[in-house]
Amino acid sequence: MITLKQIREKVAVLSFIGILFIAACLLGSAIQAGAETMKWRFSTYIVSAEALPVGDEEGHFLILNMRRGLGFFENGEVPTYTAWVTVDIIKGKGSLQAYVLFTFEDGSSFAGRPQGSWEVGPKGLGTGKGTSEIFKGKGRFEGIKGNSSWSCTEVTPYSKETKSDAYCDVSATYTLPPKK
Repeated sequence: MITLKQIREKVAVLSFIGILFIAACLLGSAIQAGAETMKWRFSTYIVSAEALPVGDEEGHFLILNMRRGLGFFENGEVPTYTAWVTVDIIKGKGSLQAYVLFTFEDGSSFAGRPQGSWEVGPKGLGTGKGTSEIFKGKGRFEGIKGNSSWSCTEVTPYSKETKSDAYCDVSATYTLPPKK
């Protein structure tokens, strides 16, 4: 038989758990409320590139390249884009890692670390997709932290003339520290 004291103890424990649950929900919504989103497209081309054969099997290359371009943000801003990219590719499919930097007209910038997959299609044009950590900023982006998802499509293959023109679509969620 359950005593009145045991019932009170169970009610107290359940009440405490309920309060913790409510607090967690409120804190979670406060954190989400502080998060911002931004979307943009950027165009890019290869400035320099080198494909190094790995030698363990036919068609395995480590590709190193530097890319430049322009970003087109939803709010109308057009920053410059610079990326340092490595692609480990075997017979047209592989993974990529990079560092990217978007620099705005006012001197503010933010940096990201993309990673994802890359695949060369039958026409020799690549497509890729993945995620990126936004990890550093300057100016109005000082203290930025966030993540993004991205997808890229080559429009022209790499050659001395075309330089692997591509465009990428990005959707990001980020936070900035409170303004002082």
